[in-house]
Amino acid sequence: MPPNESRYFRKNFLLGIATGASINLGMALLDPLTILPVFVSKLGGSAAMVGLVSALHGIGWFLPQILASRLAETRRYLINLYRTLTTVRAIALSGVVLCVFFIDSRELGLFLTVFVSSLFLAHLAGGLSAIPFLEITSKTIPVTIRGKFFGTRRLIGGIVGILAGVVVGMVLDEHSERVYMDWAIFDFVESVIRRAGLLGHEFPINYGILFLFGWFFMTLGGVIFGFASEEPAEKVETSARILDTFRSGMRLFRTDSNYRRFFWARTLWQFTAMAFPFYVGFAYQDLGLSDNLVGLFLSVWIGAGVFSNYFWGKLLDRKGNRIVFQLTAAGSIIPPVVVLVLDRFAQPAAGADSGWLLAIMCGTFFVNGFIRSGRIISNITYLLEFAPADKRPLYVGFMNTFSFPFMLTPLLGGVLLQMTGTTVLFGASLLFALANMVICLRLPEPREVVRPDEMMT
Repeated sequence: MPPNESRYFRKNFLLGIATGASINLGMALLDPLTILPVFVSKLGGSAAMVGLVSALHGIGWFLPQILASRLAETRRYLINLYRTLTTVRAIALSGVVLCVFFIDSRELGLFLTVFVSSLFLAHLAGGLSAIPFLEITSKTIPVTIRGKFFGTRRLIGGIVGILAGVVVGMVLDEHSERVYMDWAIFDFVESVIRRAGLLGHEFPINYGILFLFGWFFMTLGGVIFGFASEEPAEKVETSARILDTFRSGMRLFRTDSNYRRFFWARTLWQFTAMAFPFYVGFAYQDLGLSDNLVGLFLSVWIGAGVFSNYFWGKLLDRKGNRIVFQLTAAGSIIPPVVVLVLDRFAQPAAGADSGWLLAIMCGTFFVNGFIRSGRIISNITYLLEFAPADKRPLYVGFMNTFSFPFMLTPLLGGVLLQMTGTTVLFGASLLFALANMVICLRLPEPREVVRPDEMMT
């Protein structure tokens, strides 16, 4: 039994796992790095617009968190704040779905305005809800179990996400079953979604169907965690201006060198990931593979996360965070190198949906999914373990808000691609991956850091 176990540990552990599974499944159907880039591209949006839509998840997640941290520090209980924010997210996501079904996609300006605004508001509410979720989790789940907790959430969510990738492929192209192995499970899935009338729809209705189910599962996840219980905060701050909170965060950044290293490790990783939304575009625009293969790529992407979650969770619990950062930094070097080599030497597949080009591109999605899963888990647990308990919301909220400008890197990637081409975009991604590796080698392990008294005030 974990030391100092909360009375709500088991309940919140199970609710957190179920919430993660449902939300991860919903996010798979609205994936900002595979599905949304193809959707916007097929609408006629530019590479910069593709990058912007892909960046909205990170922008909405990180921008408001210093506000959320202030709200968290001044409340003994946070579950009602979480419930309110997840309700806002559900309403905003309904705008994304309704946009596809009720606005003519040929009215591109109006369509993208409503679509992008609704998506941004949904991610903004999701970002605000992250602080109460993490704070409730931190108060009830011991540090030695958190790697298992977050890893298991993504593991179960990933398993159903693989199935979601199969459904994506079939909904987007009812003949895509030829891509998958001849297993009975695929025939069963195909028969179910055919009977439900989900096959054979033209663009963009086929994508609207995916977004509708994404809305359902993300909303369900929010409802599930709404039943969580929490311990009261041991210390509640008096109300203060956001500017004062920002100044406190800047003071942390100036005085805590380990905090700064973690910031630069996250930032350089984000610049490495600016090319993520454009791997799918490279596959079907440069290599000639079918754009309907997005379902297969999504299954591989998520499947890699499933395969890696147990590995990363165990490694994190046993060895700590630093080794996870170092291994993911090393792995992030591989995909841009592969694309640069293919861009230089490969001949387009002329529409072929099989062969060695498809296998290699699936490999890049596997590697990206594998390392991204480890980095997501370690980014969360690093600060939860590193920050003093009474300053945890400030440490987490300021870091995430201060990182906000770098969430625009997919937009930067789209501009680079539009203005200079594939070589510059993926070459820049490679350079940042190498720099990220250097900084991660110097990253401290939180379990080995002895924090002086003045850092606790």
